[in-house]
Amino acid sequence: MQPFVPFPSPLMPVRVVRRANRFVVEADDENGQRWPLHLPNSGRMQELLTPGTLGLAHFHGKSGRRTAGTLLLVRYAGRWVSVDAHMPNRLFARAQDMRALSPFEAYDRWQSEASVAGVRFDFVLDNQCYVETKSCNLVEDGVALFPDAPTDRGTRHVEVLASLVQEGYRAAVVWFVQRDDAVVLRPHWKADPAFGHALTQAVAAGVEVYAYRCRVTPEGVTVLGMMPVEL
Repeated sequence: MQPFVPFPSPLMPVRVVRRANRFVVEADDENGQRWPLHLPNSGRMQELLTPGTLGLAHFHGKSGRRTAGTLLLVRYAGRWVSVDAHMPNRLFARAQDMRALSPFEAYDRWQSEASVAGVRFDFVLDNQCYVETKSCNLVEDGVALFPDAPTDRGTRHVEVLASLVQEGYRAAVVWFVQRDDAVVLRPHWKADPAFGHALTQAVAAGVEVYAYRCRVTPEGVTVLGMMPVEL
């Protein structure tokens, strides 16, 4: 079965050495050569990026860049986990083209990067429904937790979505949990109580919330099905 969204190929095995900054990881290849790799995710991911963790990276082979490639997956607790925070946008776009997400299957057209009140949202569907997608890869005992670090941007997103509902639009937050061991998603109150409160208030105002579990393999990411969101 082909994944919804494939990873670029080839992917090369690496071992995480350290996180140099928010968007750069140092990793060793199979020959022991150390490389700076782009990390497409600003989350903390402390449990995923411990030294020695096996990862898969795509090397672009272009000179003159600050990084040699991009770290896309890590192996954690016997499964592959995607660390690509851009993947949810690609998953949602692909799913809309396939009409694969039942809450949004009635919409014929979508536009990416719609701005409202100085806030950019990932999608607007038929000029009627605003959607913000989120990546989640922190799971504890089957519970997907978002965010794993304070997110002022995420809080602002749900606040503006709530205001859009008051103006008569439909609005939703859609999480893609980029691993297959979650059964429910909850706000990570300990990491960011402000986001948890803002999300709770937004849902009370009519913002819809959906979460999808994904299968992640070196070939790509596939949406498996919806899971409940508990506030």
